[in-house]
Amino acid sequence: MVWQQHFRVAIRILVGGVVAGLVLSLPNAHAQSGIRSQWAISTGGGASATSPPTTALYTNPAHLGIGSAAPLEVRLLDVRAYTGGDLIQFDQYRNTFGEQSGTLTDAGEAAVLDEWFGGGRRVFNTYSVIVPFAIAYRPRGTQWAVGLGVRARVLTEVETDRGLFDLFLVGADSSRTVPVNGRYRASSTIDLTGTFSYFFESIPLSIGVSPQFIVGTQYADGTLSSEVRVSDSVLTHRFDYTARAAGPMSRQVYDTFNAFGADPLRDISAGFGRQVAGVGAGVDLGAVYEMQPGFFVSMSLTDLGAVRWKRDAQTTTPANNEFRFEGIELDLDRLQNEFDGDAGRYVRHQVDSLARAAYQDVERDRSSFTVGLPTALHVNGTWSRGAVTLNGGATVGLNDRAGAVSAEPVGHLGGELRLGPIPLRAGVRVGGPQAVTLAGGIGLDARGYRFDVGVSVTPSTSTLGRGGRYAVGLSLATVRF
Repeated sequence: MVWQQHFRVAIRILVGGVVAGLVLSLPNAHAQSGIRSQWAISTGGGASATSPPTTALYTNPAHLGIGSAAPLEVRLLDVRAYTGGDLIQFDQYRNTFGEQSGTLTDAGEAAVLDEWFGGGRRVFNTYSVIVPFAIAYRPRGTQWAVGLGVRARVLTEVETDRGLFDLFLVGADSSRTVPVNGRYRASSTIDLTGTFSYFFESIPLSIGVSPQFIVGTQYADGTLSSEVRVSDSVLTHRFDYTARAAGPMSRQVYDTFNAFGADPLRDISAGFGRQVAGVGAGVDLGAVYEMQPGFFVSMSLTDLGAVRWKRDAQTTTPANNEFRFEGIELDLDRLQNEFDGDAGRYVRHQVDSLARAAYQDVERDRSSFTVGLPTALHVNGTWSRGAVTLNGGATVGLNDRAGAVSAEPVGHLGGELRLGPIPLRAGVRVGGPQAVTLAGGIGLDARGYRFDVGVSVTPSTSTLGRGGRYAVGLSLATVRF
């Protein structure tokens, strides 16, 4: 009974920082590689060199210089959303929290965690983007093109090892040392992107650049490094963490969250930030080479830059680094006088007091900080002939600490078949933090108007990989003049 009581408190305090980081993300449905465009969602990833020019603003700016049927194109209300990661493994959920929940032995639970986590960490992330307006212009008979667009992005990421699950599932029945580590990140930004592309007809090579002016409205992250040791009747948690925030996340979460209160989330309010919390800049670079008519090889570097977070910025670290529980000190007079003989309340109070001494005090640095963008490298090949377009390639994250793009390489292969005014798209995606993922989409392209919708789904979270990926996208209108 005593061990169960103090373990509930220890676990609650341990995950307090993660809960604080997640509070904002829960109502907003906030990773990026593979949803940079409607084409990417519908074909498993990548960017076709022959996609509509306004797509190039956020995929590969060099594609803007590839010939278009119309000199002017306007895109309105392009919305995309994603959730996934290798923490999503439904087979393991069923084993630990489903029909077998409570029936497995400690050894059985440990075996499930071995298969789920191995010796590494697992990630869950979400990403959403809205492009309310984008425009691309290439005068007839010229070799240059320009574009302009506005984009809002919200992303969250949570990464954890097996430690918390081990403590919940196996408990304190056996003496052992359990590493408990993780990190989280949540941010929202709005950027104004301008694109310039130039086509060298004699080579033939197109190059492009997309500078971005970025306004950040809110940000939070945290990193936990800790170890829980269970030995005989002693529980020891040695820990260190760093948590940063700016904007509403700082004021409404970090400054108000109280894991020891009766209602820890009572004073927390979540929502999109309405003030400028940070300012930054970024750039996308791209090049595409036409090896032969209709066959293009392209490469792009996206989100190279950083955001400086200033408004209400803070960095929080613990004032203490150890929680130690060696049993309950029984004071019969206090038990009767203060707790009316309620042993449960007495135990909870004792453990709470120890936890407060270890976890409650923090040190805050109220200074600004800089965070890098989720830089990624993309290589693609596009073949287009008549009504058929095929596209394949790979993506790798170069700054996975920024969230959204995995450092594990991801491959994709897909294409489009145009049946009159109806484009049909399909594709497959392998590698990265998910099992094999299937994608598809459909649109309408007639009389200068284009509409697109696409989805990607992981049918099984254990086929040719581990993890799930689920994305949907809608482009309401692309108009050509």
